[in-house]
Amino acid sequence: MRYWMSAALLLAACQQSSQVSYEGADTKNDAEKVVLGKRLTYILDCTGCHGENFQGTNMADKPEDGAMYAPNVTLLLSKYSDAQLDQLIRHGKPKDGREFWFMPVESFQFLSDEDFSAIVAYLRTFKPAGKELPPFKINAVEQKDVDAGILGNAQQQIHKYRDGPPVDLGPKHAWGHYLAQTACTGCHNNALQGWPNFTPNLDIAGAYSKAELIQLLTDGKGKQGKDVGPMSRVARRNFSRLTPREREAIVDYVLARANRKQP
Repeated sequence: MRYWMSAALLLAACQQSSQVSYEGADTKNDAEKVVLGKRLTYILDCTGCHGENFQGTNMADKPEDGAMYAPNVTLLLSKYSDAQLDQLIRHGKPKDGREFWFMPVESFQFLSDEDFSAIVAYLRTFKPAGKELPPFKINAVEQKDVDAGILGNAQQQIHKYRDGPPVDLGPKHAWGHYLAQTACTGCHNNALQGWPNFTPNLDIAGAYSKAELIQLLTDGKGKQGKDVGPMSRVARRNFSRLTPREREAIVDYVLARANRKQP
């Protein structure tokens, strides 16, 4: 009896482990691990700030806002061990101890070990290239959000997202919860309630059918094929990289969240 109980617990643990990573994270093949890591850098929008070549970009929405540079990662990788990258990406702690801003570590803190390892494996394929960009500096537009208390540094953001996560809807939606927490909270806030004048509360999903939401996350087409602004661009650039099962899990979760009974 004890053997069968142990076996059952082990099986349950394995099933739960496979449920809280992106598809392909259970691979033991190094090449497949790199492929997953590359896919995740798109889904999590690492490429949106650092560029597809990871040589850095100016993240400012408009030139008049003032430059705000994401660094050239290829020139930094050799200076960081895997453990130090973990401290940086999932814990918001650069090796030099400086105050850290703007990278969405608040969402990345929830990445599984397998998914994080895949990202690092992919980043390690880059050779040093390009030029060093000016140091990161918060521009005037983002500084207004900092001054208003809307945006905090990495440690403040990490605690906010950890203390107020998206609603847990049980084992049935555990995978969708994980995927939404890592891929959607970066834009839709810690509990998917949205940001004022930026993104909506994802309760808006209740106005869509499952098929419409899957379509939106596939090619950015909203109802009647309409473009829905930034979400359409994010879907085409990032969420088009989700697998069909990942996409469906996210949709099932956000629909269940939108239709939940609230106090």
